[in-house]
Amino acid sequence: MDSVVIKPKRRAPFVVALLALAVLLVSACGPTHIDPRWSSISVVNDDQIVLAFGDRLTLVNAVDGKPVALLDANGNVRLDEQGNARIWEVRGTEGGQTRFYNTPVILDADTLLAPSYDMKLIEVDVPVARVDVGGATFDQHIVSSPLVTEDFIYQGLGDRDLVALHRDNFSEAWRVTTGHGIWSQPLLVDGTLYFASMDHSLYAVNAETGEVRWQTDMSGAMTSTPVYADGHLYIGTFAKRVFDVSADTGEILGEAETTDWVWGTPALVDGTLYVADVGGHVYAYSTGGGLTQQWAVQPATKAIGSTPLVTESAIIVGSRDQHVYWLDPANGAVIYTLQTAGEVMADPILVQPTETNNLQEPLVVVSTTAQQELLVAFTLERGQRVWAYGR
Repeated sequence: MDSVVIKPKRRAPFVVALLALAVLLVSACGPTHIDPRWSSISVVNDDQIVLAFGDRLTLVNAVDGKPVALLDANGNVRLDEQGNARIWEVRGTEGGQTRFYNTPVILDADTLLAPSYDMKLIEVDVPVARVDVGGATFDQHIVSSPLVTEDFIYQGLGDRDLVALHRDNFSEAWRVTTGHGIWSQPLLVDGTLYFASMDHSLYAVNAETGEVRWQTDMSGAMTSTPVYADGHLYIGTFAKRVFDVSADTGEILGEAETTDWVWGTPALVDGTLYVADVGGHVYAYSTGGGLTQQWAVQPATKAIGSTPLVTESAIIVGSRDQHVYWLDPANGAVIYTLQTAGEVMADPILVQPTETNNLQEPLVVVSTTAQQELLVAFTLERGQRVWAYGR
């Protein structure tokens, strides 16, 4: 998503909340409304953040935390009937079940593809921030982001199965049947699609045909995307373990215990795998020849359900205890503990200074469940609060 522009312009993807959702989806309880308890954020355009939370998608300026204005065909700010600037915001259908758990992905220069809990992949017209007629409708809820390639759209479904759609017309190309739902985005490497399921299995399938190349029992449910490096896949599970799996054969090459469930995707940087669990622990494992623990700490008092943000100076994690923690990469010691107004569930993101955004220093942006503070930006090196965005 980094290389795609979605800026409005001229036309030319705890425990209580997570378990509640798990029970709802796995038991196929039908159309009951649930309150989403986490958001998703990603950086676009160097200076904008797309926020998916509740019934809407919003673009926010990464430099000052203000909503991005909606522009007309001439590049002028659109105004409402009262003369106020319109903001770039896409809302779900009124009275419907549209809920966004993951940020949209790019379909083309003017179109986003947003996964919605109400069984739809929604096409969004970027220049006018409008839901287009199109996309795809399924018979199951969706909580994960699709993976879009030149020919296909790969989408995991909330109750069971992974579906491949033809990108040009959204018709179904093939389907892999699974025992339970898929709650994370698939990973594509050299023609093989890897994905994890709540049915305890990690799958590798032919990305063109859907033929299953291997299926490995991981002893627990998985809600994250595997990490790939040099023929290895790394993933954590609800079995309180982190695994090193052969990408070629599915053989388990190594494993390490964690204190609690691993919900988020691990972060792999320079041969070290950083993992967080829902007990508030963070771990560092070396990946040369198995998984060897370098350190383990418990900075948080509640769940860490996101992927650690790894920088040269700090490992950054957010927790349901309404804090964000800066940890020393060398030993996991806490550098900063910063409070937020709500639970931090989304992956933290790093916004770097560029020639276009005029930032003076890198910012770490986190998303919380508090309406008055859905986004908060801190300086990377000092942990100083810069701005907050709320609705």
